[in-house]
Amino acid sequence: MKNKKALFIMGSPRKNGNTKLLTDKFAELLEDNFEIEKIFLSEHDISPCKECYHCIDKDECSIEDDMQELYGKLKESQVIILSSPIFMGGISATLRAFMERTWHLRKGQLAGKIGSYILVGRRDLGAGINEMEEYLSRLQLNKVAGVFGFGFHKGDVLKDEEALKNIQRISKQIISLNQI
Repeated sequence: MKNKKALFIMGSPRKNGNTKLLTDKFAELLEDNFEIEKIFLSEHDISPCKECYHCIDKDECSIEDDMQELYGKLKESQVIILSSPIFMGGISATLRAFMERTWHLRKGQLAGKIGSYILVGRRDLGAGINEMEEYLSRLQLNKVAGVFGFGFHKGDVLKDEEALKNIQRISKQIISLNQI
């Protein structure tokens, strides 16, 4: 059953912060049904989009960096979960660069895959929710509700009972959808 893959893409600069903690809890709930892979974008060389329009005519990006490896991982995964802390009301710059660089995949290359997200912030999650929802829609993913965790200091998010209940509920939904 584990021949299916769930890819967790983390846009946090911290390897042990609240975003990672909540992402790990989510991944644990899926690991009996999926092969799990976690990618820390901060460990990869990802240039921002140069708006060169190469991808309009080609189904590829012209920039040669670590994104070339990540495109294959996206295509081979059945589930794609993005996670980010909220900075100034929006997602991290690292995740934003990743998202922009997948623009050429909006032509249906990821259509039908299951997509969701995790956002962690201190208070207002601002535009982060809209950014994630819009991104998943543009890539034609089957969207599953996102998870919102609240916390500021390391470990705070693990005290957010609603976030923990939501990842349980959403992981069950993902497993159910993947069995159809």
